[in-house]
Amino acid sequence: MITYAYALEIAKKYLDDSEVALQLTNEGEFSEGWFFCYQSKEYLETGCLSAQLAGNGPFLIDKETGELHVLGTAKPLKEYLECYAISKSKK
Repeated sequence: MITYAYALEIAKKYLDDSEVALQLTNEGEFSEGWFFCYQSKEYLETGCLSAQLAGNGPFLIDKETGELHVLGTAKPLKEYLECYAISKSKK
C-alpha cells in the first residue's frame, strides 16, 4: 500500500511530463486511492480562455499498486470512482 504523499509525487510527475505547464486544481481520497484534477497553469494564472484545457479527464492513483489510471470526461467523477471501486472488488 502506498501513502498519499507518494501518490502526490506520482501525480506531480505525471503532470510534469506534459508539454504544457499543468497544475493540480482538485484532489481527494476515495476507497481505492486518490483522485486528481488539473488545468493549465496559464489559464489558472491569467483566465485566458484560449489557454484553458478541454477534455482533460481526471486521473486516479491506486492505493494498493500505485498505478495511475486516466478517467473519462463523459460522466461525473463520482461515477468513475464508483465503477473503479466495483471493478477492484471483483478481482
